[in-house]
Amino acid sequence: MKWTTLVACSAIVASSSVAPAQDWADVTVKFVLDGAIPALPAVNAQADAFCAKQTIPNERLVVDKDSKGIANMVFMIDSKQTKLANDKIHPDLRDVPAAKPVLDNVNCQFIPHIVHIRAGQTIDVKNSDTTGHNAKFVFFNNDEWNQVIPNGGSKSLQIKKSESGPSKVECNIHPWMTAYHVVTDHPYVGISNNAGVVKIEKLPAGTELTFKLWHEAQNKFDEVSVNGKAESWKKGNVKLTLKPGANDLGTVTLKPDKFKP
Repeated sequence: MKWTTLVACSAIVASSSVAPAQDWADVTVKFVLDGAIPALPAVNAQADAFCAKQTIPNERLVVDKDSKGIANMVFMIDSKQTKLANDKIHPDLRDVPAAKPVLDNVNCQFIPHIVHIRAGQTIDVKNSDTTGHNAKFVFFNNDEWNQVIPNGGSKSLQIKKSESGPSKVECNIHPWMTAYHVVTDHPYVGISNNAGVVKIEKLPAGTELTFKLWHEAQNKFDEVSVNGKAESWKKGNVKLTLKPGANDLGTVTLKPDKFKP
């Protein structure tokens, strides 16, 4: 009888020590310009006969004229301040994807303008134009890569290490052509679409996470407005603890002076 009691107690202790299952969360946020859209200089592509025939937008600050949504805002977990253990990354997202991101040269622009790459992943750099381009990847932690991409051709680059922040891709032949790459050791990076909307899925719920806001033309994102209320996001950082399921942060508005011309 005594032995039976001890076994039962041990079973209760063992079951109570099992860690609860990790819940997962999605987060959505919209970035909007609060003010007049700054005028940007036109792209001068006359030196290249093929490029001169294209309509090439200035992509330094892309704002939808109707909704004022800001494209190409990067909203991501800041690896410097949030270290994610393996069990804090959703099982579907733990492995480095086998699929290769593509950076293409189309009508004398890099498409997409910002590309997210996991450390260890290989990116294909293509040239869909009928004029030559080159792609110069500037890195902090990886070796610089600068290759000519022939008409209709492509080259592959494996990026082995995560980077400390977004950095440029340049075409030295056509100096207006720039893109940015974001290389992380985690999957939680969102890039706003033309409506200014970012959605990041399968984040760890119930854990304090530090997110970082970045834009190529940023001029200090220390002060923002969230759903009409002023907030301090020092160096573009904000700490969030997400609930399981959907989390809508609402609308973050930024004044035009938060962007450099």
